[in-house]
Amino acid sequence: MGKKKAAFVFLKDPENAWIPAKLLKSSGNVADVQIPQYKDEQSTICDGGKSAKKWIEAEVDLSDYNRGVLPMQNVDENGNMRAFPDMVNLPFLHEPAILYNLKDRHVNGKPYTRTGDIIIAVNPFQWFKEIYTEKVRNRYARVLVWENTDGDPRNQVEPHVYETSALAYKGLAFDGHDQSILVSGESGAGKTETVKICMNHIASVQRGPTKGNVEDTKFSDPIVNRIMESNPLLETFGNAKTRRNDNSSRFGKYTQLQFDMGNASKKQFAADKASRMCNLAGSKCEVYLLEKNRVALHDPEERTYHIFYQIIASKDKAKYWDQLAGASNESFRFVGKAPTDTIEGIKDGDHFKNTVKVLAEVGVKGDSLMTLMQAIIIVLQIGNLTFGPDPKDDERSVVTSTKDFAALSELMCVPEEAMEVSFTERTMKTRNETYKVPLNADTAKESAEAFAKEIYGRLFLWLVRAINDATAAELNYKSGIMEHFGVIGLLDIFGFESFVRNRFEQLCINYANEKLQAKFTEDIFRSVQEEYEFEGIPLDEIKYDDNTDVLDLIEGKAGLLAMLNEECVRPKGNDDAFVAKALAANKKSPCLIASKTNRREFGIHHYAGKVMYDAEGFVGSNVDTLPTDLEECAVKSNNEIISKHLSNDKSSNLASKPKASTGKKAAPRRAKSNLVAATVWTKYKSQLMSLMNMLAQTNSRYIRCIKPNTYKKPSIMQHLSTIEQLRCAGVVAAVTLSRSAFPNRLDNSVVRFKFWQMWDKDKYPSDATPNMSPAEKLTCDCKALLKCALAPLAENDPKTGKPITIFVCGKTRSYFKMGALEFLESHRSQGLEVHAIQMQRIGRGFLTRKRLRGSQKARKHGVVMIQKWMRDMLAKKKAKKEMEKARKEKLKREAKLKKQREEEEWK
Repeated sequence: MGKKKAAFVFLKDPENAWIPAKLLKSSGNVADVQIPQYKDEQSTICDGGKSAKKWIEAEVDLSDYNRGVLPMQNVDENGNMRAFPDMVNLPFLHEPAILYNLKDRHVNGKPYTRTGDIIIAVNPFQWFKEIYTEKVRNRYARVLVWENTDGDPRNQVEPHVYETSALAYKGLAFDGHDQSILVSGESGAGKTETVKICMNHIASVQRGPTKGNVEDTKFSDPIVNRIMESNPLLETFGNAKTRRNDNSSRFGKYTQLQFDMGNASKKQFAADKASRMCNLAGSKCEVYLLEKNRVALHDPEERTYHIFYQIIASKDKAKYWDQLAGASNESFRFVGKAPTDTIEGIKDGDHFKNTVKVLAEVGVKGDSLMTLMQAIIIVLQIGNLTFGPDPKDDERSVVTSTKDFAALSELMCVPEEAMEVSFTERTMKTRNETYKVPLNADTAKESAEAFAKEIYGRLFLWLVRAINDATAAELNYKSGIMEHFGVIGLLDIFGFESFVRNRFEQLCINYANEKLQAKFTEDIFRSVQEEYEFEGIPLDEIKYDDNTDVLDLIEGKAGLLAMLNEECVRPKGNDDAFVAKALAANKKSPCLIASKTNRREFGIHHYAGKVMYDAEGFVGSNVDTLPTDLEECAVKSNNEIISKHLSNDKSSNLASKPKASTGKKAAPRRAKSNLVAATVWTKYKSQLMSLMNMLAQTNSRYIRCIKPNTYKKPSIMQHLSTIEQLRCAGVVAAVTLSRSAFPNRLDNSVVRFKFWQMWDKDKYPSDATPNMSPAEKLTCDCKALLKCALAPLAENDPKTGKPITIFVCGKTRSYFKMGALEFLESHRSQGLEVHAIQMQRIGRGFLTRKRLRGSQKARKHGVVMIQKWMRDMLAKKKAKKEMEKARKEKLKREAKLKKQREEEEWK
């Protein structure tokens, strides 16, 4: 009997997330496995254990696995990895399969992998020049945009972000639908660089069809150049060095590339695609949730925003403020000693030269440049202020850093006396009265830091508006006579975050990711729906969990947002009360976690996993009202950014469209009070709602960026961190949804070829008829085959009593419930044994008969040879006798003659 073949599976591992193994046998909830031992995590691959140092045997508890089934490897019969560019084609699609498929491509220098319409970009930590040349750009544009091809044109090219950008342009130019590209990932995963690559490719594609050997990478269009070169400006003011990334974006950004769609009626009847192209006309940018806390505080191993280091390192910094001469990073508390003075291989001082150059190109030069630089210096100088208790009254405070305070007064052109009152006292206004409250030293310091953070936040928005003024199509394209443009939006936003200590900022970031995940889920469901409809599979088989309950917890009427805002307007609102109210109001929510050890802590079951939040400082962080005293101080300044733009929270100077009038008289507005104001979360929610509304009007495409290792080294992938990112990016959730009903799939032809031996045609005959097409006959055969093979798994739903659907055969593919395909693979060898015995019986009979027939022939041949040898021997013996007789006769004759001669002589 033939030896049963082991199945190649994955096992959970606390250190490496998932490791390959061989399944020998399973019984009940226990499986016997062989585990190959590799040198290290990087050496752990799916190769059937060929490169392993040794093997160990173990027992595995199957209750730890989904439905008690070990996930199968995507390997050939010898256990060698079968990597796929599009993971939708993986026979076994699950978390470890995704991990090892990405690892195989990453190690082999292929940073991009496709999962349906999603591109997964693994940061290679090296630049592959050969896949970013102008020739490659043109090829993707030619294949995906300009050429007419049968079937899916993506099958002709490797996965690439160029694929996403080309298809986005195609959707806008030829289908007339606005597009959006959503790029997400953790810090250091390469989001910003990916957005740049996409943006450059879109600018290249919009030039129209070009020959594949064109290598000119310099765009002559001034609009395109301005858009491309303005991007580094936002990095200078909004990026910082972190432990994870030297150039980490500390804000979210949605860039809208605007296109002149041309004459719609002419394009409708255009003979060729080149006549239907649309041209890049401009761009607009919206920014979200700048990390203002980084202005005043950052980790010693990190840096604050790049612009601070650049201006201090500048050789001509004294022209912006004479007291900067001789100043260093250590001269300013907000900056301090920097861990490095080089970002992306360029010194801070050299970066500043390019910053000033690009600022001039977007119109910030001369007096505007001086105003901007002095606003930055003012932020730095505020950080040097110190406060101490008033000698006359401990409840009051005074400025103790008199020299720095005098310098700040000179910079802002505000009298010292008036400015000191603004920092050390607080004016409180209610409906009926106004009164002053003195601040102690600690509160005064916090107030100064809040002022600095607010100035920086507003000057960042001022810069965004200046860039939009220089690039917006409404203001710059064709003398501003056009109003309506096609849009390709690129969203570069912070990914899901979970740290040892998670604060208010992490909750805001994760709330944004929950909103985006909801849209992501809808879009993935739509693509799954299209596939099932094509295959003729009932849609009611699709069952999945969305994140509606999490969003209700956060933004519902009694959710976290409402409870926090309530505490912010309550006179004595505090963090403890917020947590207590939130837990009480949402105690029935399955997504809310109450801490048993810390009353100021709570947790949320996000789509990417559980996150515990420390609510200390939540109320203070959510209050976005600058005290009246500091507002009045800012108005007195001669710096225009500070005096006129501190209340402007818009990203664009373009007038928003007026709302349609209802004809009804508006209700009277409440009198303004500094006790009631829009909170950070309320404003952020409003921004997100606006963003989601914009995205809802577009056809969205997704790029998920992955940081493969923390060492920032090429060709290395750490399993645990990669798996965590795949979950946070929603890739695992997308896979779960796309295969929610039937996780595994195989082509019908493969099903019949691999599992024919498990089909009892007498008990389970096929419904195929002679009139059917070959594809229909194949589908009927697969239905009968799988019904027979999966009969042991048949069971009824305990709730409805109806049979549970284990598999479905579509027009071209068969789809399997979790565990069904694994069952077929593990029992495939058992089905083969019966046929193997029959084949062995026939084979042995054939060999025996052949051997017997060979023996008879050999005997006949032997007899002939013996006869031949005997005849030869007898003939030789006879010849020898005759020769001897002839010799003797000759001797007799000679003797007789000799005797006769002698007798004659004697005579």
